[in-house]
Amino acid sequence: MSLSGKRILLIIGGGIAAYKALDLIRRLRERGAAVRVVMTSAAQEFITTLSAGALSADHVFTELFDRQDEHDVGHIRLSRETDLLVVAPATADLMAKLANGHANDLASTVLIATDKPVL
Repeated sequence: MSLSGKRILLIIGGGIAAYKALDLIRRLRERGAAVRVVMTSAAQEFITTLSAGALSADHVFTELFDRQDEHDVGHIRLSRETDLLVVAPATADLMAKLANGHANDLASTVLIATDKPVL
């Protein structure tokens, strides 16, 4: 299945399965998708932004209030400049935040702000 021209935002949560997200990035890019990555602080305890950035060939977003990324309300831009959001691994913490409307980091604010499909 070709994903040519599709823009996917991968949100990596902080669980032991975070390392599998690196293979997911590779597989999505092999099928032609452009992949951008948001990593939670907990995800960064399992894998590095360097690894995710090298595989995605793009900047990895980690902070809600980053001077470099917030020149145009970064979480809104990220939520709009994508065709699909994928959360992998979808940790209990991320799911609880969404279920309760709690947005205190980049990953949760992007997910709450989007009007695109979320897997």
